[in-house]
Amino acid sequence: MPSSNISTGNIAIIFLSLFVLACGIARGQNVERISLLVDYESGYGGAVYPVYNPYVFFKNGIVAKEPKVAIDEMDLKARSKDDALRWGTWKRSGGKVVITWDGVNRRGKQETKEADWPGYTAHPAGRNDTLEGAWSSTGGGGNIAFGGSVGVLTSKRFTFTRDGKFTTENLASTTGPNIAAYSKKNTAGRYKISGNVIELVFNSGDKRRLFFCYLGNDKKVMRIAGSNYTPATSSRRNRE
Repeated sequence: MPSSNISTGNIAIIFLSLFVLACGIARGQNVERISLLVDYESGYGGAVYPVYNPYVFFKNGIVAKEPKVAIDEMDLKARSKDDALRWGTWKRSGGKVVITWDGVNRRGKQETKEADWPGYTAHPAGRNDTLEGAWSSTGGGGNIAFGGSVGVLTSKRFTFTRDGKFTTENLASTTGPNIAAYSKKNTAGRYKISGNVIELVFNSGDKRRLFFCYLGNDKKVMRIAGSNYTPATSSRRNRE
C-alpha cells in the first residue's frame, strides 16, 4: 500500500476549499433572475416618467427591488420594516409575475405589482470590463409639474480610469490625469467590476461592495447601488 504525503493541515485546507466552493455554488443558485422592470417615478419639478429598475428574484420566492449592496451581502432573513416596499414575495402567473410587497401603505393596504415575465435582462459586467471617464446620475423633485414653483435637481458623479482608479470629485477634464483628485482619502480609490458587483476600495481603507449591472448590451447605462449612470460625452467603455 503506497504511503500518503497528505498532511493533516493539507486535508483541512482541502475540506475548507470544498466548503467555500459549495457555499458559493449555493449562493449563486439562490437567484432565479435579475430583471429590469418599469416603474414610474417623479423627477425634476415633480414630473412622472418611466424608469427601469433592477429586481432580484430569489428561488425561495423573495424579491428585492433596487438592491444597493452586492447580492451576496443581502440578508433575506432580516428584511427591514423601514424599507418595506423594497422587499416582497413573488410568483409567476402565465407570462406575468405578481409581486406582493412587504408591509402596508399609509391606508393600511398591502400593495402588489404585476409585470411581464421575465422582463428585460440586467446585464452583468464582463470578465475583463473596465470603465473610463465621467459617469453621472441625475434626479430631482419639486412641484413645477403641478403648477408650483419648486424644482429640485440632484446629481451624483463618478470618474474612472482604465487602470482601476476612481474618484467622486467633479473634475474639469474627464480625459487628462488629475493626481490630486485620485489621491483623496475619502472620495477616491480603486475599483473592480465583476458580474453584478462593483467593489470600491477608498484610499482611506474603507471598502464597499455594491450592486452593479448594465441596462443594455450596448453598456451605455450602468447601475451602481440605487442609481443609473450615463457617460459624459468624452467617456467610453473599455473591454480588454
